[in-house]
Amino acid sequence: MDELLKELQALIDKYAEGTPEGVTEEEAKQDEERMAELTAEIERKTTEQAEQRKTRAAAVAAARSAIESGAAPKVSTVPLARSASAAGAVVRDTTDYEAAAKRGWLKDIATRAGVQLGGGNEMTTQERAAFTALTTNTDAVIPKEIQGQIISLVDNSAVLFGDVSRSTFKHQFELVRHTGIAQGDAEQTDEGKAPTDEKNEFDTIGLVGVEIKKTVKLSRKMAVQSIDGFENWLISEVAARIAVAANAFVHTRLDDAKLGMAVDNKLTVAKAGTLTKADIVKTLGLLKTFANPAPKGCIIYANNNTIWNYIAMVEDANKRSYFVDEKSDDPAVQGRIFGRIVKQDDACGDGIIKVGYPDLIKGNAFDGVDVTGYVATDGSQNHCFDGYLLYDCGLAVPQSFAQLTIGGASA
Repeated sequence: MDELLKELQALIDKYAEGTPEGVTEEEAKQDEERMAELTAEIERKTTEQAEQRKTRAAAVAAARSAIESGAAPKVSTVPLARSASAAGAVVRDTTDYEAAAKRGWLKDIATRAGVQLGGGNEMTTQERAAFTALTTNTDAVIPKEIQGQIISLVDNSAVLFGDVSRSTFKHQFELVRHTGIAQGDAEQTDEGKAPTDEKNEFDTIGLVGVEIKKTVKLSRKMAVQSIDGFENWLISEVAARIAVAANAFVHTRLDDAKLGMAVDNKLTVAKAGTLTKADIVKTLGLLKTFANPAPKGCIIYANNNTIWNYIAMVEDANKRSYFVDEKSDDPAVQGRIFGRIVKQDDACGDGIIKVGYPDLIKGNAFDGVDVTGYVATDGSQNHCFDGYLLYDCGLAVPQSFAQLTIGGASA
């Protein structure tokens, strides 16, 4: 088009003041015909470009309409060189559907629980499409990002539960327990003589899972200012409730006759109400791993009262405490004694010390953490959110944990 316009303008300028001197009549006629041809070609191209712009505008409008209605495919499902909807249009659906699914889930659970979010609870078209895909195509309705944040907070605040190794088998989990070595443990031999063949003792216990549920309540008087604020509140509150219940459950399993520590590993101090070096050393001496890997090592668990009124008060002959006040990035760590980390775990009762290898507690999360919202039916008008976890665990080596009770004397 530029070349055509340039040529036409040159001819117009040539005859602007009449026929130039030296130009024959025949040459002038040819230039006139050429100007007519150029004018017709320019008009044709102008009309064609206008039609192209009109078609392109319609295609772009159609593509945008498809995106807004949720009909356009995601950009990840079409070649980058193609439009998300109409051929010839460069508009693509760049919606972050993971973020949209999360917002849709939060709006849905807030609506079912009677919570009015700042900005409204109505889902956008993209959020509705993403939420529908989330609830249709996945086992867990709760978005993975939110579920991961809740589990991370649970692990960071539930002391023993957070230390336990965890699998995520959905339907069946068997705990293979290494209960002893009947023959062939380490022994002294003559030169050139092979040791006795090792014979290990195992048993297998099927774990079916225990439901851990905790309800978070939001009173009608409390206001939620934004969807982000609601998300943060929900994650932290559900995690806090589940953490307490999950941690208490693991402690219960340690005391279980079938899935917990060996009966002989439950001791009381020699003198009621008094903790001595001999008591702690005797307890540590009972622990066994049978060569099963335990990278976290042996850890001592006790509540705040037991740590500072008993463990920290164990002294040598020169009245120096064996306990070393040693902090770390883990807020549960209070120090060390005899090289073992001491963690504050409020799930331990007063005067109870639990010692062992947390890696040898084998846990499995069958389902969850999940969250369900509803309005309380007791007349309180509380907005309720149930945190749910289907979980189970047990000791793979019953002798890998021991318990020392300070409150009574041994026989």
